[in-house]
Amino acid sequence: MKNSFKTLWNTWQWGCGRTIMSAVAAHVNSISVGMCQGFSAVLLPQLLDSNSSILVNNVEASWIASLGVISNPLGALMSGVFMQTLGRKTTVQLTSIPFLIGWTIIGLSTDITFLCLGRFISGVAIGMSSACYVYVAEVSLAKHRGVLSSFGPIFVSIGVLIVYSLGSIMPWQVVSILCALTSFLSFLSINLTPESPSWLASKGRVADAGKSLMWLRRKPSLADKELAEILNNLQGNSNGSTAPTLRDFTAPAVWKPFLILVCFFVLQEASGIYIILYYAVNFFQVAGSTVDSNVASIAVAVLRLVMSVTGSVCIQHVNRRTMAMTSAILMAVSMAACGAYESAYGSLSVDARPYGWVPLVCILFNVGVSMLGMVPLPWMMIGELFPLKVRGIMGGLVPSLGYFFIFVTVKISPGLMTALATDQIMWLFSAAATAAACFVAAVLPETRGKTLVQIEKLFSSSEHDATKGTEYLEKKFKPNDSSAVYTISSLVDVCHK
Repeated sequence: MKNSFKTLWNTWQWGCGRTIMSAVAAHVNSISVGMCQGFSAVLLPQLLDSNSSILVNNVEASWIASLGVISNPLGALMSGVFMQTLGRKTTVQLTSIPFLIGWTIIGLSTDITFLCLGRFISGVAIGMSSACYVYVAEVSLAKHRGVLSSFGPIFVSIGVLIVYSLGSIMPWQVVSILCALTSFLSFLSINLTPESPSWLASKGRVADAGKSLMWLRRKPSLADKELAEILNNLQGNSNGSTAPTLRDFTAPAVWKPFLILVCFFVLQEASGIYIILYYAVNFFQVAGSTVDSNVASIAVAVLRLVMSVTGSVCIQHVNRRTMAMTSAILMAVSMAACGAYESAYGSLSVDARPYGWVPLVCILFNVGVSMLGMVPLPWMMIGELFPLKVRGIMGGLVPSLGYFFIFVTVKISPGLMTALATDQIMWLFSAAATAAACFVAAVLPETRGKTLVQIEKLFSSSEHDATKGTEYLEKKFKPNDSSAVYTISSLVDVCHK
């Protein structure tokens, strides 16, 4: 017992314990994201019940579901501005405030107007939560970045499971208040972590960046090397200027990953995974599953969590491209199988269908394999693919587009289910997943094990002078300055003291 405690303490004090804590603290917001995403699946059936205190029709129900998404792009754009100006950590903390306000308004709602307002505000927070991935990417070492970033999907899955489970036994008003407590916990937990060293260095706060790195790494040699790499990259890209310019945004290192991620998000949404998430209870009814819809939706949440953890383990040992292609192919197969079942037996009543468990298994399998690559990777790669100087802005812009695509799919879902036969919807999802597999094989870059600087150079047309970072540091801290530090190593030593 004593040895176990000593090992744990050494990991915290000198290993990656502090980095893990920072990632967990940042991703507490992801629990709230999962709660918001899964909330409509338990809210709408209760509202559509004839005994509901707030009666709504199908059109109003679709707006309540989609209002949790329509404001996501606004929140993502806000996070981009905040990350660039206020810092990554501050933006993560600010994200918990609209979550807290939104959940409180929902819990106290007495009519549809306040219910919609609460959904809209909490949707803003979902968009702002994209800052978590940027923060985690910047505080992590390359060898740990994949698994720490994958905490996001795991925590989202935990949030979905919690809200599905609570919603099956409690009124939605009580569930909302409990969700608000998670937001408050997130606000407090991020206070325990340092600001991103990359952001501090980009603002010329080199000494603070060194302190942040020493808190995270606890080893001067690691902090020394990482700070030199950050400064070298900043200086090599802009001749000492840290403010992004129009030329920075039009560089290949920016527009190439931008197009890749936008296309990835379009194919992700077209594969139907968010339609299943937001309309879980209704979707199982439409698919003709003979299993109780609430039980089936909880099964979806449990499976998401299990497969999120599985994906977190795999991401340390398997290439990103391999995971994404495998995920897309298996999603296509599962939806094709479900479509074939519906084509064969869709004309029969649910009770008369043979093998009534097939739709449920196909959908559960689809949800499970989606968590291996298609769902988490686009979000994780937002914090990886863009250069440091524009990472804050692009880390808001790209998620805003991703959330916009989610809104479109969620809003048109009721009409889609009415206009198309169930088997046609399944075939459509299968085709989109197949296209995603082809896209990943053709253009998605491999980022596993690469530093953020190395990833940036995958898209850049020029190499940088490795001595420029040291030159930049020497200019910033001149020997005749009383607070000066002449070398990177001595700067780290001073910060450590």
